[in-house]
Amino acid sequence: MSAQLMKVSYSRLFLFGLLLAAAGGCSESMPTSPSDTVTSPAPPPLPPPPAPPAVSAPQRLAALALVESASLHGALTTSAVSYATEDGKVVWTNGPCADGIGSLQGSLDGGVSPTSGTFLPTGSHTYVVSFTNCVVHHLAGVQLNGVASAAYTTAEWSNLTATVSAVSVRGQGLAWRSELHDVTADGSGSAVWTSVGSSRRTTTYTPAPGSRLVNNSTTNVATFGVGSHSRTHPPPPQGSSRFEDRFDNLKVAINGTEYTLDGSLDTTTGSNGQVTYTGEIRITNNGTLMARIYGDARNALTIEVLVPLVPL
Repeated sequence: MSAQLMKVSYSRLFLFGLLLAAAGGCSESMPTSPSDTVTSPAPPPLPPPPAPPAVSAPQRLAALALVESASLHGALTTSAVSYATEDGKVVWTNGPCADGIGSLQGSLDGGVSPTSGTFLPTGSHTYVVSFTNCVVHHLAGVQLNGVASAAYTTAEWSNLTATVSAVSVRGQGLAWRSELHDVTADGSGSAVWTSVGSSRRTTTYTPAPGSRLVNNSTTNVATFGVGSHSRTHPPPPQGSSRFEDRFDNLKVAINGTEYTLDGSLDTTTGSNGQVTYTGEIRITNNGTLMARIYGDARNALTIEVLVPLVPL
């Protein structure tokens, strides 16, 4: 082998040795097993969103009472045509009420009332009823005291319009959602009540501005302004019932603090007894949302109070 060839071979061997040494050095700095792998720590989990503040029992009841005050005032003010009569048919005339408890005195156009079981005449008439400890619903124990009148107009009893008033009509046992179990309604004859439909009925009550509902348990007062409350009873599916409460910008002041009620809430009772809710009723004060009552994602009744309400 020539000297020049040996020199080239030696050079190649020398370079190859350098490469092996370099590779050896790199292998010492690299992990030799999975346990030697260095990983970055996982970021900590994000904290859950804060839960909405729980609504206290008094504020929950304040919201329910505010919403139910309109239907209770309407029930008492229209009692001459919604309790003493049913679809124009006179339930009691003069004398004892349900189960013989209490009494009432009816008057048509200032004269004698039609007898029990007969119908009020169609056309335009005024029916006045005076209740004295009168039980009008024996199962619920609803009892009425006071004088209610209705100047009504109807051609047939599935379509009625009446101008109604109440003179210190006290009702006990009427409340359904709230604690307003003993209330007294007053209101002039400018309140309007309409009842439309037979199997599907919508009643709309527009209270007279300035009319009042007193909670006899607390002596707090709800004073009504403009706006209306409607209740619709669609024909229920077999084994269930459903109704809707709707508020159209109804003004209600509790001891001088005015609220506006707007929106609707659907309540459905299924054949298994389960009650579900959809929709939303909003309670505002001067445009500020104070509270809302709505059916949540589970269709359960939910009450949210953002600003404390004045209790009724």
